[in-house]
Amino acid sequence: MGPTALSQPSTLPEERPRQRVRFTYEKGEAIKFISHQDESRLWERTLRRADLPLLYKRGFNPQPHIQFAAPLGLGMTGVRELLDASFSPPVPLDELSVRVREKLPPGVRLLNATEVPFKAVSPQSLTIGADYTVLIFADAGEVSERELEAKMGAFLEKREVWRERERHGQRYRYNLRPLVLELRYAGFDPAAGEHRIFLRVQMRPGATGRPDELVDALGFDDYARTLRRERIYFSDCEEDLALFAAYPVISQDEISPERPKPRRKGRKRRRRAGAQPKADKQTNQAFAEKAADEFD
Repeated sequence: MGPTALSQPSTLPEERPRQRVRFTYEKGEAIKFISHQDESRLWERTLRRADLPLLYKRGFNPQPHIQFAAPLGLGMTGVRELLDASFSPPVPLDELSVRVREKLPPGVRLLNATEVPFKAVSPQSLTIGADYTVLIFADAGEVSERELEAKMGAFLEKREVWRERERHGQRYRYNLRPLVLELRYAGFDPAAGEHRIFLRVQMRPGATGRPDELVDALGFDDYARTLRRERIYFSDCEEDLALFAAYPVISQDEISPERPKPRRKGRKRRRRAGAQPKADKQTNQAFAEKAADEFD
């Protein structure tokens, strides 16, 4: 008797071709007050309305394969922001760009779209720094160049400027000063009625200089102003690495030695009376337990 169907090796269907696209876009004044979560929803809805085959992750609550290089804070604009999105099946870049531009809302402008390897390293893990322009809207008589330069000079002379952040429900202090690599006055535009200040900060995991924190530390919140990110620097770019070789690399421990550690996820299970402890922590978890952890 020949081999039955059950004894024959099963063949899995071939994986559908996938595509990863890196969008470079501008986030303008019209949407600068939306949160990062809302901006993520904006892009997901735009790609869906463009009728693009957006690829979703597997799980109880599937999320689209969308990655931002560095989320912008509330009230900030960006000149050249980066976003990676994945599609299956692939779409020609020219067609994809046209369809996205047609569906983007006011305040967002697509600059270009390029294809990158599907398993490329996330751009968020490659950031090393960023440039910002601090725009202070005031007449020359209300706030002078000399006053702004005096405040910046006093900041740069300090070795420590302590600020507070919150992580996992716990507040901690960190030293902002070492994260500010450059700070200088960049001129006054009489037509726009704005002073311009150039700022370069480190942007590394656990040690990122926030421009809004700097503005508050300098007392510039007393004036109407906005923050605009001009450029993000990455460790996989030789030009960016050469530029940042002139600056020291500041570690997380140097600026926040008392930073709270992340809490372990999942709830603790009580051991039943007489039950033996598990010898292997990698034991497979039951489906019901996984569901409980997912929504805990």
